[in-house]
Amino acid sequence: MKYLYLFFCCLTFLPAQAQWEQLNAGTTEPLTSIHFLDFQTGLVCGENRIWKTTNGGQNWSPVYTGSQHIVLEEVRWASSQIAVAVGINAESNLGYILRSTNGGQDWSPVSNSITSLFTAVFFASESVGYLCGGNTRILKTTNGGSSWTSQFSDSDSDLFALHFLNENEGFAVGGVAGTGRILHTTDGGENWDDLSLTAPYLLQAVHFPSAQTGYVAGQNGKMSKTKDGGENWQSLTTLNTHNILDVEFLNDAVGYAVGGTLTQTSIQFTVDGGENWIQEAPNAGAGLFSIDLADGVGFAAGVKGTILQTQLPSGTFSLPEIESAVRISPNPVLGKTTVETLGQQLIRSVEIYDAGGQVVRSAEFLSTKISLDFSGLPAGNYYLKVRFGEEDVAVKKVMKMND
Repeated sequence: MKYLYLFFCCLTFLPAQAQWEQLNAGTTEPLTSIHFLDFQTGLVCGENRIWKTTNGGQNWSPVYTGSQHIVLEEVRWASSQIAVAVGINAESNLGYILRSTNGGQDWSPVSNSITSLFTAVFFASESVGYLCGGNTRILKTTNGGSSWTSQFSDSDSDLFALHFLNENEGFAVGGVAGTGRILHTTDGGENWDDLSLTAPYLLQAVHFPSAQTGYVAGQNGKMSKTKDGGENWQSLTTLNTHNILDVEFLNDAVGYAVGGTLTQTSIQFTVDGGENWIQEAPNAGAGLFSIDLADGVGFAAGVKGTILQTQLPSGTFSLPEIESAVRISPNPVLGKTTVETLGQQLIRSVEIYDAGGQVVRSAEFLSTKISLDFSGLPAGNYYLKVRFGEEDVAVKKVMKMND
């Protein structure tokens, strides 16, 4: 379904654009969903397959291959051991549910007799999760996905995305024929109320970074925002005129939206709650279906086996990156990294800032090439301020991996 939607749609200061690195997924199949347990361990699915990484996306191993009739739409971790993927068996037209209980290594189908495409799954806790799909279908589990109970269904629309604030309160979005729909529950899915949009459109993504602030997006790059828990919505202007297929925010103000077309990549970034956007990623030649922000790292997946990765801005402290002729390698870093000027400028001093804005290490030099040791520092994002003189400064972001 995500693939079809992409096919048919073939003066505020903002920080410098992040660098998105294209990772090798080992496949050219469309990847419809990506989800990370932490910045090292993640799952991605597409068509009838699931892949897993344990080194931050540098390598992916196939962990599930189903029959040609299986189409997977989304995969989610419930805990470090439990994960669930949903989609459809195109031969029987029954919704399809897969479950792993050993960290995504092995997968088994979960019994289901409901005729519907399952499009999205979300876990509010290790035990409690929800999935949605066609005919406004919503199902709930209270045992980590071992079994599912139907909660809601009508023939008025289809649902494409879910987000829950806790086990009891959540949102499901979708629509039909260009008309959007938002459902809201506060009692664990026992009752679902329709919320209204001032400018209805087909919705394909939803994210609430807090109880009051939420975002929905979808058809023709449209997006709306609420500041009162969904009671009222305001339209936002984005840079994407095609579909937005996923959104995720670090907090109420800082977030990403992905989509595009079959041949055009779209990753938008905002730091002011969607009032202004910048287009972040270079065109990878493929649209994106899914984005996930995990422990300081962002991942996106889409058409042609595309997986992109970036370091995320800190939630509490940031320095605008100042471009200069400086190379840092390796980055991300485990222990030591090399900082080298590409010209004749001499590096005179270096300060390393942590995510809280504290200088954790500093040193003076007089060289065009130096070595910095990050050993012993906690994993996460750091800012490197390199001084060449009184006025000349370069600021670069460095990600420290676990030792």
